[in-house]
Amino acid sequence: MGKKIKKQPLTGAEKVYRGLGIGLFAYTVACAGVGAVIFPKMTKNESKSMAIAMSAVFGGYFLYCVIQMILAFRYYKKSEEFAGVGHGVVLAATTVINIVNLKFFLVMLFEGLGKTETAKKIIGESISETEYLQTLSGTWTALLFGMVAVMVLGILCTVKLVKRMGEN
Repeated sequence: MGKKIKKQPLTGAEKVYRGLGIGLFAYTVACAGVGAVIFPKMTKNESKSMAIAMSAVFGGYFLYCVIQMILAFRYYKKSEEFAGVGHGVVLAATTVINIVNLKFFLVMLFEGLGKTETAKKIIGESISETEYLQTLSGTWTALLFGMVAVMVLGILCTVKLVKRMGEN
């Protein structure tokens, strides 16, 4: 008769990490949807309230990614599961992408709050707002790839959590 390998029980750190990973997936989908709806209307109407809302949505996404990155590395530290390192590295890269995009969302926030001079200082005196927007295609593409990566991690968290809950 063969030996049966005993599976490690589902730890609290893994439950928290994977559960919040699923939440980040949902928030990322919502964030992308809100951006697809609000951004065109915001630029057409030059709506200050939509600019503030869009900045707040991005700020939430940025913070959620940072928290999830920390949880991924913490999950690895507690369980020594290398998936935590892999997820943490992807989330760290996404955080760097978000830092690059933070400048734009700060400009949008300050414009929405009516602090145009502060927004111009962030952009820089030597470039106009139109020229600044034209330089953002690379950072927006990176943001899109980062969001897709976060969504893939969310799917992996869902699959793994459901599988692990079924084992216990």
